[in-house]
Amino acid sequence: MRKIKNSNQHIGLFILILILFLGWGINSLFSTQGNLGSIERGNNIFILVTGVVKNPGVYVFNREPSLKELMVRAGCPKAKLIGVKLCDAYPSVAQGTSVQISSENGHIHVSTGTMPAAYKITLKIPISLNTASLEELDTIPGIGPTLAEKIINYRSLYGPFKTVEEIKNVPSMGKLRYLKTEPYIGI
Repeated sequence: MRKIKNSNQHIGLFILILILFLGWGINSLFSTQGNLGSIERGNNIFILVTGVVKNPGVYVFNREPSLKELMVRAGCPKAKLIGVKLCDAYPSVAQGTSVQISSENGHIHVSTGTMPAAYKITLKIPISLNTASLEELDTIPGIGPTLAEKIINYRSLYGPFKTVEEIKNVPSMGKLRYLKTEPYIGI
């Protein structure tokens, strides 16, 4: 009788240890998967490159790169550069910029604009409350087309936002919605 009781205690202890290891394994699996694909914004500079380059896409730098650095990294074909004066010594490219590179008759044409809002949201680059269009504001989590319209109306009536917190004055922008949108907005 004593041997059976002792054996049952060992089996119980073994099952308890097995459950603990299984729980630990499942926890580490889900915590690892939660970070897959996430982007640590930090001090990184994100720039979108499209057009006639070998490797179009979003490039990450630890500082604002020069246009030349960006073009070399994206695999721009070697040709004469038009649209950038030699005295400009390849200007730097700012965070959230979209660079379109085209080629015509052996000349490279460079045009820049703002990165699409969907990229900015994904990369955690704040969208300016003062310049964003209705479509850009609509991409921000927690802001739909109705609230985006209210933000634009508020901006028209009262002028540009002076602080991010001022968005709380827009009708329908409660504290919880503000907390949800705050990481995605800027001035």
